[in-house]
Amino acid sequence: MTRPILLLEMNEVPWRLIDRFSRYGYRSIERFFSSARLLTNVAVDTGELSPWVTWPTFHRGMPKERHGIKNLGQDPSTFRGTPIWQEFRQRGYSIGVCGSLQSWPPIEPGEGGFYIPDTFAHDSSCIPSSLEPLQRFNLLQTTSNRRTVGSSGMFSKETLQLLSLVRFRTLAEAARQLVGERIDQSRLSRRPVFQAILMWDAFLRLFDPSHPPAFSTFFTNHVAGIMHRYWHAVFPEDFGLTGEKCESPHLSTVEFAMRVLDRILADAMAWCALNPSLIIVLASSMGQAAIHRDTYEGVQLVLKDFGRLARCLGLDSRFYRPLMAMDPQTAVEIEDADIRERTIQSLAFCRDISGKRLFDVQEVGKSLCITLALPSKADIESGFWMMGEASRTWSEGGIEILYIDPGTGYHVPEGTMAVYGEGIRPDSSRQPLEADQAKDFVLKLAGLDLGT
Repeated sequence: MTRPILLLEMNEVPWRLIDRFSRYGYRSIERFFSSARLLTNVAVDTGELSPWVTWPTFHRGMPKERHGIKNLGQDPSTFRGTPIWQEFRQRGYSIGVCGSLQSWPPIEPGEGGFYIPDTFAHDSSCIPSSLEPLQRFNLLQTTSNRRTVGSSGMFSKETLQLLSLVRFRTLAEAARQLVGERIDQSRLSRRPVFQAILMWDAFLRLFDPSHPPAFSTFFTNHVAGIMHRYWHAVFPEDFGLTGEKCESPHLSTVEFAMRVLDRILADAMAWCALNPSLIIVLASSMGQAAIHRDTYEGVQLVLKDFGRLARCLGLDSRFYRPLMAMDPQTAVEIEDADIRERTIQSLAFCRDISGKRLFDVQEVGKSLCITLALPSKADIESGFWMMGEASRTWSEGGIEILYIDPGTGYHVPEGTMAVYGEGIRPDSSRQPLEADQAKDFVLKLAGLDLGT
């Protein structure tokens, strides 16, 4: 007999953050984790950790050397392994997918199921198709410059068509946010959290706890995104800050993000009370910890317009298709192998004025993942870069200079995992579970295993 599973994918949330906010009086967080079996999910992938690699390891039960997923925008035909949700479908069970990374394109979810791919999908396809306006909105957010707080258009005319998905509480909270921004501009940093609020509202309408899909997911990055920038606001001791130096207006930003997590857990626990067979699994594929960027000079580059760079490279717009990616990366698909190779070679000739390579390029199938380097402040503020012997301005290459504070939190292998539901014995030991074992672990919780 199978038990339905709801996998809450809370990207990069570490135990230290959970422990801090359990003591802050976040009642649902405290109640959920004190009543659950706790583990420490440990990323096993080599090299620099990134969520678009560690989540496929979690979902597919194999490290990146086997699943072959290296970056965003990669052609799904190059992926190897079977994600958890497809394991359920192959056995005839229904699924509900909401935002899990590397979940595009959608597959038929079965009776009572639904499917919203991740926000880096190649198009807005969803099941049912009535969800596609929501996905178009998500993709619009992804293509916006997420490093510039307040520029994402979260509160714009495009959101009006989504009102049918939104609870009145969310509308009231959005109104308070807009008023609060006029009083205190630091509140602009809360805007990205509203995408998670909107997605949870949509999930509430899709997920029937009385008759849930056999396996469902809900992915959110809202805590991770905030913690990357404002880890120091919660843990000033990691940076030797004391007294008045500890004070940060962005502690309230993190608190707001954690209140949203608290609400999600309250809803999930209420569903378990309504349907005792339901099991909630909360997981992060890795965690975060403090990072000291002593050499960071407060300035970096952002590739805002690949079309301009393409013209510099001699790449005709007819021969490439932009794909979703995350700064500092850009992804494009180039069908023609010869054009793709010439583009790689052209990018290799791009240098800063000190002669260092400006781009790192990974080719996987028909896609190129292009990572913009971080030259020195002097090189950036010179205003120029070199392509062979010719100098170009940053603007000519579609590149903008961005002045921002360095992030204070970054990826570490150790993340959280908790299992909650009737019959699950609370266990606070936090035993390690390697991420490539998580798939089998979840299947067994549901009453399945890889051999059935």
